[in-house]
Amino acid sequence: MKTWGAICLVGLLALLPAAGRAAEPAEPAPRIPFVVGLTTVRATSEPRGDYETLRVIDQIAAAGYRITASGEVPADDGSGLLKVSIVRRVRAEDQRDSRTVRSYFHSADAELFPGTVPGFSAAVVADLRKSGSARIAYLDVRPAFGASSVRRELSGTIARVAGARQTQTLLVNGRRVALPVIRAKGRLADAAGGEDFEFDALDDPDNPILLRWRGLGFNSALVRIDYPEPKSGPSAIERELAARRPAEVYGIYFSFARADIRPESERVLQEIGAMLARNPDWKLRVDGHTDGVGGEAPNLDLSRRRAAAVKAALVSRYGTAADRLTTDGFGQSRPKADNATIEGRALNRRVELARQ
Repeated sequence: MKTWGAICLVGLLALLPAAGRAAEPAEPAPRIPFVVGLTTVRATSEPRGDYETLRVIDQIAAAGYRITASGEVPADDGSGLLKVSIVRRVRAEDQRDSRTVRSYFHSADAELFPGTVPGFSAAVVADLRKSGSARIAYLDVRPAFGASSVRRELSGTIARVAGARQTQTLLVNGRRVALPVIRAKGRLADAAGGEDFEFDALDDPDNPILLRWRGLGFNSALVRIDYPEPKSGPSAIERELAARRPAEVYGIYFSFARADIRPESERVLQEIGAMLARNPDWKLRVDGHTDGVGGEAPNLDLSRRRAAAVKAALVSRYGTAADRLTTDGFGQSRPKADNATIEGRALNRRVELARQ
């Protein structure tokens, strides 16, 4: 996956532990709108550390929608980072009615595979709601000669899990939110045999995002959802700072194990730059924090370099005076959640802003 330009639109993760609990209570769930700019973030775990891939809805029309999935992942040969960007188109009728999931794509693949969706369709969620079961097929796709091919098509019935928890806590626009979940599991099979699958989907037929799934020896876990919100007063970051409370910032993305800021961070950096322009008397400290993967000394150094990179971006791109910003880093010493889980590590990788 990491050396030949492919990406999984639901984020394949190798044998992740169960989800951790957030350190603070979750807010009531908003409805997640299916809009241009809707961004989902998944973290992949491997021995060298975690890296994040982003999926952005960048076009919606009557005929369907388009996803751009991107990530910076470590190359298998240790030669550096591989930048991957995959475009996938989904027809409106497939998003509504398809029973076939195809989530894995190579950069050389066609953008459109009729009859498939990258997660669940509205029909599958509606069936799980109404009857408690649904028929689906899963395409097991693997690389082949510079593109990808379907190795297996596994099909069967999944059933809603009775008595399962009905919510899952996730970062939504930087806030911990308890989202409504529909959980299902079942055995999908072909002539070669069967595999057990489990799915947690957003309980909304109009936007049935897969929040977590397990099958074929892999797990996937979503760690963040962002979408454009109407401007209705100060942002959450600005409100926290106005009250002289530290503000956690999760929308700044860095390259794997580096302090390089990825382009997907621009929206949040622009928000912070505009906030500083509106409040010319504010001086901020920018603190970097890491997860617990890797040694204490390297993580401390990385957190300091990332904080310095945020300051440099605000000064160079948004005209913030350098003397209004100081930086520090705390490495892995101040976790917000459990470093034993992929979700906990995602919460711990953050920037914090504090008034001085």
